[in-house]
Amino acid sequence: MAGFCYSCGMSLMGPEGEKARGDYCQLCSDEQGNLRPKEQIQKGIAAWFSGWAPKGGSVDYMKRAEYYMKAMPAWAEE
Repeated sequence: MAGFCYSCGMSLMGPEGEKARGDYCQLCSDEQGNLRPKEQIQKGIAAWFSGWAPKGGSVDYMKRAEYYMKAMPAWAEE
């Protein structure tokens, strides 16, 4: 997954074409490059999913985010 965040799958390339340091994007890591808590990242992914979905319905985006995260290297071992 070189070039992609090990936590969420987002590209690690910045707007100027520079690669971020470490294995995590700026949304999944703190200022020191450490992975943020799982719950915080899961909420962000759930919000991202809900932004793509049509309005209405009873989709559990937190559950979908949980399943998605299991496919990411940072969370696969849980």
